[in-house]
Amino acid sequence: AHKRRLQTATRIGTPRKKKKNSARKPGSQQVDESGGGGGGREEVMARTDSCLARVGAGAVIGGAVGGAVGACYGTFEAFRYKIPGLLKIRYIGQTTVGSAAIFGLFLGAGSLIHCGKSY
Repeated sequence: AHKRRLQTATRIGTPRKKKKNSARKPGSQQVDESGGGGGGREEVMARTDSCLARVGAGAVIGGAVGGAVGACYGTFEAFRYKIPGLLKIRYIGQTTVGSAAIFGLFLGAGSLIHCGKSY
């Protein structure tokens, strides 16, 4: 049993041999097997990215960051001011939603301003 473990341990680090494909001809093209089948659609979408999509993405990212910051700050404030019982949950929710809305608004507005500029 010890020899078998030792053999498998040494086999793990050794590189595998590549299989030779004898059916392949020298002038043939290699087929992409990634399964995407998009045909370069991602490149076209990146070029035609509209200003509205950028503003929406900015607002969503701002909302996510603002929600995280608001949740942390709301939790800190709820314990700092010793808010009783279930009102803590309400207070944390209010600060989370309020902070997410403000951050999202400002990041969306910043994206809108930046969208008109060309560098």
